[in-house]
Amino acid sequence: MSTKQLEQKIKEWKEIHGGVYELPVDDKICYLREPNIEDYKRAFIAMQNDGDTAFGETMINSLWLDGDTEIKTDNDYFTPAKKEITKMLNYEEAEITALENRQNEIKIGDARTVIRVITKEDLKAAEKRNPSGKPFVTQAALYELVKVSADEAFADTKDASIRFPLYQAIEKVQNKKIAQLKKL
Repeated sequence: MSTKQLEQKIKEWKEIHGGVYELPVDDKICYLREPNIEDYKRAFIAMQNDGDTAFGETMINSLWLDGDTEIKTDNDYFTPAKKEITKMLNYEEAEITALENRQNEIKIGDARTVIRVITKEDLKAAEKRNPSGKPFVTQAALYELVKVSADEAFADTKDASIRFPLYQAIEKVQNKKIAQLKKL
């Protein structure tokens, strides 16, 4: 493929998928689309069932747009590609601000949401909505239970760049106190 054709193809992919990544591995190269939360769910389920390698394999296969198939099939190329894939999890960190009435504001970039205090009952209710223990289902349910208000950006449940930092922020809000078990 010529440089001009590749540039056109990347432009088309961006229109369809949003972000596009180039992943060179030594003398091979592949192109991956930006992951959404559904991709991560599949990959985390694969990891729960079959380990870290399954996470990388699922992500590469799910996101694959084009490239040298050796990256998927040859261990010498797959192993470093799998390692690079984990960098996709590095999203902007949320800012958490305590508000009155035991509420917290969570900001991710320019997007803002407010949640109320999280209770044991909320946690139990969220867990009941996820009887099979699928990744992110409990966090999504918990957020819906405690959300007071939210900007439009939080409505997109597939946007990993919002959902990952949101779920991490909710976890931080729950764990303000430190607990440490000590055997006596």
